[in-house]
Amino acid sequence: MKESPEQDCVERAKQGEPAAIAELYRCYWRAARAAAYGVTGNLTLAEDVASEAFYAAIEGLHELRDTQRFGPWLRAIVIRKAAKAKARSIKPAKPSDSYAPAPGERLEQQELAALIHEAVGTLDETYREALSLFYFEGYNLKEAAGFLDVPAGTLKRRLHEGRQRLREAAERILKGTRPMNPRREQILQQLRDAADEGVQSETFYQAMRQTLRLRPVPDKLLKEIMKKHWAAKRAKTPLPPEKERKLRQMVARTYGPSPRAQDPNHPVGAAASAICAALPEFQLWQIDWSQVDFSRMVQDISEGNEKGLSFLRPPGFIEGSQEAFISPTRAFLVQDEDGSLCTPYELMQRKDSVEALKGQIKQGKRLSDVLNLLWKNSEPLELRAVENLLRHLSEAIVPQTPARFYPHEEPRFRAALRMQLANDPIPAAIGGVLNRLPRLPDDVTVACVDVYLEPWAAARSGQAVELADVPSLLDLLGKGNQ
Repeated sequence: MKESPEQDCVERAKQGEPAAIAELYRCYWRAARAAAYGVTGNLTLAEDVASEAFYAAIEGLHELRDTQRFGPWLRAIVIRKAAKAKARSIKPAKPSDSYAPAPGERLEQQELAALIHEAVGTLDETYREALSLFYFEGYNLKEAAGFLDVPAGTLKRRLHEGRQRLREAAERILKGTRPMNPRREQILQQLRDAADEGVQSETFYQAMRQTLRLRPVPDKLLKEIMKKHWAAKRAKTPLPPEKERKLRQMVARTYGPSPRAQDPNHPVGAAASAICAALPEFQLWQIDWSQVDFSRMVQDISEGNEKGLSFLRPPGFIEGSQEAFISPTRAFLVQDEDGSLCTPYELMQRKDSVEALKGQIKQGKRLSDVLNLLWKNSEPLELRAVENLLRHLSEAIVPQTPARFYPHEEPRFRAALRMQLANDPIPAAIGGVLNRLPRLPDDVTVACVDVYLEPWAAARSGQAVELADVPSLLDLLGKGNQ
């Protein structure tokens, strides 16, 4: 009997032929993911299971006797692994029967995830947003189209074209090679060269603007550059005790909660109290600036030590697996020439020179009262969950005020959004799912959202609530009023 094309493909895949393996992947990937989703009911978990199952199938392909039965055989592997994955996600397994991949297997899984992340990151923003929202962030077709403010047909086209553009990258992944992006490598080299000129130079500014648009962000290279810069700076200007005391005082007065945010009779304080009451699962936490060792922090940062910024997270945050915190603080926003308000990172992407950036920050910098929400979960967090939480807040706090959501790009987030209330130009919230944090277990994901209180206060009270001016140096040193 003459072999079918599928049988021939399986036979060639048994011999390790990359093209045959890639063909099997194209034919069966969707079916594997669908089967996994049918068991787990979780798209992100289904993606992981399908990848793991396909890898196991290729590794054990020599055990398949009937080459006509590859599809059913793969499905059986998927169902078995999906059932185990679902059980692990529902309750912790006992040590005796828990799934513990060998170190080599775990490394391979991490490398595969990194390659897929990089492959998606090489796409144009339009395709990256569409694929991420629909496949990774928990949105269905209608929701994702609404989020992007495009017709469903447009989103379908973007998804189709995005998948086409990922096909070559998928083949490279299966062959074990990186989906190299010459443009990315060129940008990184420009950043290295610019760093030699100095991090204050215009050349470095232009290189950083391009580098911070890359996905994934080249964290390792950025840390190396900043480590070199900070180390040189620290060697020249050690931090004396009096300067550290003043620095701590200035930072505490700038980023600590303002008097109006602590006053329940002020619209801002009333909004803060209402939001805290609507999120009873979030524990109240606040940075104690008096305990921050700034000299040690500068040293840790200059040496590339992550512990230098650990004070920005609640005590014990790394150890727990499922916690939520709410912290009163303040944050900078900058009013641009057109009247819009943006974060410093957004302004950096708007301004085409370092002088234009500095000039606009000097002219338009403002302080917003903020509630920072930080939560983590041992199950995958999706951007849809962040939007759902903010919609819950808007329905509970300002039910008559329309809320709109837009995609937001920022290097620290894997996926993020921006929320606006009615026509208020001040963002109501900015945040999303963070990139993986160092020292956290691989299966723990973290979300972070800054809730800017002024729009909420204005919507609740019917009064105009403005951002605060940035205090002068005399104010910060305690010689004036906030």
